[in-house]
Amino acid sequence: MYKSSPAHSRRLAVLLAVTLWLVGLPNTASAAETTTVSISAPSSPVEAGEQFSIDIEVVPDTAIAGMQFDLSFDASIVAVSTVQEGGLLNQGGATSYFNSGTVDNQAGRITGVFGAITTPGMTVSTPGTFAVVTFTARQHSESCPLSLSNVLVGDKEGTAVPVSLDNQGSPSATVQRPAFRWWLLSVIIGAAIVLIAVTVAGILLRRRQLVRALEAPKDPRQRV
Repeated sequence: MYKSSPAHSRRLAVLLAVTLWLVGLPNTASAAETTTVSISAPSSPVEAGEQFSIDIEVVPDTAIAGMQFDLSFDASIVAVSTVQEGGLLNQGGATSYFNSGTVDNQAGRITGVFGAITTPGMTVSTPGTFAVVTFTARQHSESCPLSLSNVLVGDKEGTAVPVSLDNQGSPSATVQRPAFRWWLLSVIIGAAIVLIAVTVAGILLRRRQLVRALEAPKDPRQRV
């Protein structure tokens, strides 16, 4: 008969507690403070085939203990590689539980990303990065829109706090065509020039040796 280990039981307990905490979050709250959640995307274009990361940033206006979100993206332009926890919930030495959610690179969606502080009574109120999403660029595009949804942020009592999504400028990533490597062309041209020069020098050297051999005086003792 299988017996679960104490460590396994603790992990199940943490997962159950976090799940119940998130399920218990109401959709509205009466607090006046507003926590801002935003996407920080790279400002410079990336090339097709390269990886880049975006940050899900949170600016709490009240003490919080956890959050969740979904993220939509254009699957024809980028694909999700990893979803990792940022340092938001670990401030002040707090421990946390983080679930990277479910990634669907066909539909262009990440669902069910959530995390919560597991240290009893601890909260955070300093801005930070809740999650880091790493993408791989698939093809050229002037813009790859990114959109947050189903965003909930809660305090240590499991009560949802008011949230505003900062989507100013419509967060997006730009994927450019692979840049032509001019330095590589220079190396190729340089190598070709060196090869031609060596070949020409060899031909000239053999020709000079031949001319010298023909012009050299013959030994009169040699008889035909």
